[in-house]
Amino acid sequence: MIDRGKYDRTVTLHCPTCGGTDFKYEAETAHEDSALITCPSCGLTITKSDLIASNGENIDAHLDEVKAEVMQDITKSLRDAFKGNKFIKLK
Repeated sequence: MIDRGKYDRTVTLHCPTCGGTDFKYEAETAHEDSALITCPSCGLTITKSDLIASNGENIDAHLDEVKAEVMQDITKSLRDAFKGNKFIKLK
């Protein structure tokens, strides 16, 4: 059985202007894509969706890492499940 919690990740978002990682935002609108987020280092104000889009490469890199781990674990689980079976062979 695959442990789902094993694949949890925290991706640090970076300011597209200065690279800062600390942001200010209104807590009650934080879940909305249109929420305004401000970088205290450079003063940039950007929407949450734009901040996520500007960090797309970083997010994709973490996603690729998780995908690779999942594939390794699934392959291992299948190999273990069919170990010793003379009719099914996995490459």
